Amino acid sequence: MHQALYRKWRPKTFADVMGQDHITSVLKSEVSSGKITHAYIFCGPRGTGKTTCAKIISRAVNCENPVGGNPCGKCDACRAIEEGRATDVIEMDAASNNGVDNVRDIRDGVAYSPAELKYKVYIIDEVHMLSTAAFNALLKTLEEPPEYVIFILATTEINKIPATVLSRCQRFDFHRVSEEVIAKRLRTVCEGEGIDADDGALSLIADLAGGAFRDALNMLEYCSGSGEKITEKSASDLLGASSAELLCRAATQIAARDVSAVLSTVAEISASSRDIAVFWRELVGFFRNMLVYSSTRGAMKNDKFTARASRDFTVPRIMQVLGVFCDAEENMARTPANARLFAEMALVRVCDETLDTDVDALLARIAALEEKLSSLAAGGAVLRTAPAEEEMPPIPDEEEMPMPDEAPPPPEEMTAQIVSAAPKAVVAKQNTVTAPVAQKKTVTAPVPVPEKKKAGRAIGLRGFADVVKKLETSEPSLASFMIGSTAVDRDGKLYINLDNDFAAHFVADEARKAVISKTIAEVLGKNYAPNAIFPVCPEEEEEHDAVDELM
Repeated sequence: MHQALYRKWRPKTFADVMGQDHITSVLKSEVSSGKITHAYIFCGPRGTGKTTCAKIISRAVNCENPVGGNPCGKCDACRAIEEGRATDVIEMDAASNNGVDNVRDIRDGVAYSPAELKYKVYIIDEVHMLSTAAFNALLKTLEEPPEYVIFILATTEINKIPATVLSRCQRFDFHRVSEEVIAKRLRTVCEGEGIDADDGALSLIADLAGGAFRDALNMLEYCSGSGEKITEKSASDLLGASSAELLCRAATQIAARDVSAVLSTVAEISASSRDIAVFWRELVGFFRNMLVYSSTRGAMKNDKFTARASRDFTVPRIMQVLGVFCDAEENMARTPANARLFAEMALVRVCDETLDTDVDALLARIAALEEKLSSLAAGGAVLRTAPAEEEMPPIPDEEEMPMPDEAPPPPEEMTAQIVSAAPKAVVAKQNTVTAPVAQKKTVTAPVPVPEKKKAGRAIGLRGFADVVKKLETSEPSLASFMIGSTAVDRDGKLYINLDNDFAAHFVADEARKAVISKTIAEVLGKNYAPNAIFPVCPEEEEEHDAVDELM
């Protein structure tokens, strides 16, 4: 009779159990030293070796010639247990024997000493399925069993075990096995069974197994049924798995918000008779890998498809997509018949940002806007180069600019003085707005300036271009609005001449003026308080009025 691979290749000793060294080392030490606990509880995901270790313990404690804590596998006791002939090793599935009467049978059997072996071992699988009454009936026996009795409880849901039971057992937590360890074990099985399989196929099976050896061996046996070589493509077709390339393509379509393309991908998967729910779990896993890769800036190891798809997403955007996908996965679990509908609804939702108004979606949209603004600012810093040196009007040295004391100059002359060191493009803009300014001044009577506001000295700030270069490194977005600008010091106040009104308003922010003040101090060694810095633009008449009033 054919024996399934997971049974045929079940480990016979603790040394054969892979991926659970933190458990097997302790169990082997306890058996070799004779310090056996009366009750164990093994918890962890399915297919990770819980029942296997329980069977190894049952043989090791009864072995006539143990080898370093491992059963010899040759004595009568080992062979009897291995072949299922030993009446002193009792296995019970609590999923189908979960009543109080079943536990009473165990309690009654404990009173009798072993018939053939040294220890009587009770292995209760899926123990979390026992009823409350059954757990209560087991408590006293579990706490103080006869010295010849050992209980081994196994469960995949430790949270359902009463605390009174846990306190009476020595607990061992089994972990999911890594893909590399599973693939290595599959290669050993293939060599022993004469199965021809390439490394890509074994890696795919190990990935789909989700850390469970039993699932991996079952999938390997299924893929080898035809007797032909197992390739990654054949394994993918047989197991209904999606290739990394297909998942990357779907992610790229989502990034491009191409609804028709991504829905065509779903239709293609549905037409191939593959389970939409399986594809959806793989897509969620792919975006999870993208999240880890993007969050760690590529520090975590990942394949080339994950790295390629991650370039089109921000971390908030990935989290928003995962939130929508996980909701759809829950709906698929509740109503499997509508799996395709839920998948299509989720894909349309992530492709059209206006349909999603939760917090993650809003954060993703904000992050996208910030990235665009940063890109535009960086691009502006590159494209907006400073005018050639010969085009720049000379900035006055430490000489005083003559200013009449008896009356302030006309607004047009004052503006010309402030922008005298500006690029020609700025002066050209100034010429285009002189007409409306003159029109306004013709209907407004000049206001005498008090003596305390008489004109002082206006000195061009030398080295201001170095300040802007410094800002290009520390604050590129701010520097992009200041390239080509000049500055004039008048009575301890700094007037920065900018290209347009938007730039003036942008730089006028108090926080940005504080950055400019700090940078001037670092580069030029001059101190200007943020409230003594005035961004001005010669293009708007309101700026002229403000400059006239301040100066």
